[in-house]
Formats: sequence, structure tokens, C-alpha cells
Amino acid sequence: MCRKLKKQTGMVLIFFLILPLLLTGCWNNRDLTEINIVVGLGLERTEKGNVLLTVQVVEPAAIQSASSEGGKGGGSQPKPVFVKSYESETVFDAVRGMLSIVDKKLFFSTAQVLILGERLSQDGIEEVLDFFQRDQEIDYTMDVLVAKGTTPREVLEMGNDMDSIPAVYIRELAKNTAWRGTVKRTLLIELFKDMGCNGKQLAIGQISKAGDGEVGTEGMAVFKDGKLAGWLNSYETRGYLFATDEVKSTIVNIPADTGKIAMEIIRSKGKIDVVFENSEPVMLTVKVKLEANVGGYEGRGRLDSADSLHALEKVLGEKIKKEIMMALQKLQTEYSSDIFGFGTYVHKYHPQYWKKAGKNWDAIFSRLPVDIQVDARIMRTGIVKDPIKKEE
Repeated sequence: MCRKLKKQTGMVLIFFLILPLLLTGCWNNRDLTEINIVVGLGLERTEKGNVLLTVQVVEPAAIQSASSEGGKGGGSQPKPVFVKSYESETVFDAVRGMLSIVDKKLFFSTAQVLILGERLSQDGIEEVLDFFQRDQEIDYTMDVLVAKGTTPREVLEMGNDMDSIPAVYIRELAKNTAWRGTVKRTLLIELFKDMGCNGKQLAIGQISKAGDGEVGTEGMAVFKDGKLAGWLNSYETRGYLFATDEVKSTIVNIPADTGKIAMEIIRSKGKIDVVFENSEPVMLTVKVKLEANVGGYEGRGRLDSADSLHALEKVLGEKIKKEIMMALQKLQTEYSSDIFGFGTYVHKYHPQYWKKAGKNWDAIFSRLPVDIQVDARIMRTGIVKDPIKKEE
């Protein structure tokens, strides 16, 4: 009887696996002409306290036209995207209200970036992001950035010659900057995870104007209790990324013999810890191990001796240690915000202490001393051992 039941159950399972293949269509399929394809989103807080939702919508016909023309410009060509904004008390109502100013339903699954405004971030982002957690059309892999010195609409309206769709350009720019180690690339799903993490404050990459039609994605926004507390510059951001094991690759310039050496970081491993004594935290520790190659040498002298390489390793280690300390000092003295996640370590390995002190952790974090250790190793110096120079 049991064997027969298992066989029947297996047949039912196979039937349901094959059934979708037998269907000729999908009940909720919609033609591209019936929807507005959203590629970029922006959220800002107005002076009235309302939410201002901005969408960047792509025009498939315009993209196809631009492609067929070989990317040539021309005043007669239609714009590949358009930008619209709608103000309301809530994000969900703004989404529905957008239908009163656009001709078709908005399709959010194609959104590449979400730009958060500075005023909105200062007011708090956790409540307004609730809609993005609940809506089934939202793509959790979109990039999230905080606008500094500009608004989400201004960012999404910027045109450039590199990509016909600004939102795609912004996303690719964030990827490239993260590869250089000067911005924290934040996906929406990672942001949601951090929002529910004990002992760690939020940190999101920043975006700002860098010229006419250009944006920059270096630096990072620091949050405290869901509200924007301040900013880290590109060097402080890199220090943070080294400590939290998020550096994939970067170039670190160090001084050498009245010149500069460009060091390419090829591998890096960062680890944070909290030292306890008598059931109380007494010190924060950061340990970084990295390997680097000499990418460019603009100075004098040769690099073929062990002593010269050891000296360079020490200089490289001190440079990275300084960047980590810069980030920690600002977070401890100015923002009192533990974005590193030292509190997460305490919550995990010292739960009894966390129960009594977790609510005050940022204040405790801000007054603890820090020990930073950087072990740098130079693996290759390249084919030549000294820089190219003219004969005297």
C-alpha cells in the first residue's frame, strides 16, 4: 500500500512539473506597448513632509531608433527615456498616483537603480522602503545610492554620451567604482538584510554631480538608527572596505624616492574583532592581510633588493592602516555609528553582555580604543626593476 501511494505521489509531481511546458502562453503576459518600463527610481522628502517619487522610463522605440542610426545624434531623434515625479503622503499612493500623469502602468521589475534623497535620508529611510519589501514586482538586485548635494530627479535627468539610458550608466559606474574600492556597492536585498541586523548600522554608497551630465559614485553615506548621519570620503570608504573584507581590487599610491609607486591590490582579507576582559569589551581590533603587485613606478632607485621590498611593504601597510583609522575616528567621534559590525560580533559571541548593553552599543563603540594591524606582502615588481629614465 505504501509503495503504491509513493508511486501515485510521484506521478502527480511529474504531472505538475510537465504541465507548464504544455501551456501555450502565460495568463499575465503584457505587450511592451501596454506598459512603461521603469529603469530608475528616486525617493525624496518634500518640504511639506510628503514623499516625492521619481521614475525614469525607457522608450523602446527610441532606443531602437538610436541603435539603427548607429548612435548618431540629431535633434529629430526621440529621447530614449523620460522622467516623471509624483508627490504623495506614502510611496504606495505615489506609485498609484503616477498613473494620473503617465499613459501606461509602470513596470518596476526592470529598475536598475534606486536613488535616495539627502533630505529623505536625514528623515529616515526604513519606513519608506517598506513598499519595496512588499511589492512582488521589485527587483531586489537593483543598486541603492544616496544623493549628496543633489536630488534623485536631477541625477535621473542627467544625460551622457556613454549610455542612452542614464540608469544603466549609473549602475555600471557603481560597479566600476566598487571594483576600485572607493564606494560601498549596496544592493537592495543587502540593504534589507542590514536593516534587520543586530549591532550594525546602515552604510550605503553615495552619488553626486561630477560635471555637466556626469555623476560620481565615490564615497559613502553613514546612517544611525535609520537616519543619515554623515559621509565618508573615498579614502575613508576604502579603509572601511579593507576592514570589512569588501575590497576586491584597488590601486594604492605610496611615496618612494621623491616619486610614487602605484600598488595593485590583488588579494585582501579583513577581519574585525572585539577583545573582552572580565566579561567587558576593552578594545576593537582590525586585522588585514593583503597581497599587492607593483603596477607603476615613478621615482628613482631599483626594486630588486629584499630590503627595498620590505620597506615598501611597510609603507603600504601604514598607508592602509591610516585609511582604516581615518574611517574609525570619524565614525567614533563624529557619527557614533558602528557600520563596521563590531556590535554584530558582540551579539553573536557575547549574547549575555549584549542583552544588558546592546541598546547603548554605539556609545560603547565610540569610546573603545582600536588596534589596527595590516600585513602587506608585495608579490611581483613587474618585468623591469627600476623606472624608465633618460640617460644623463
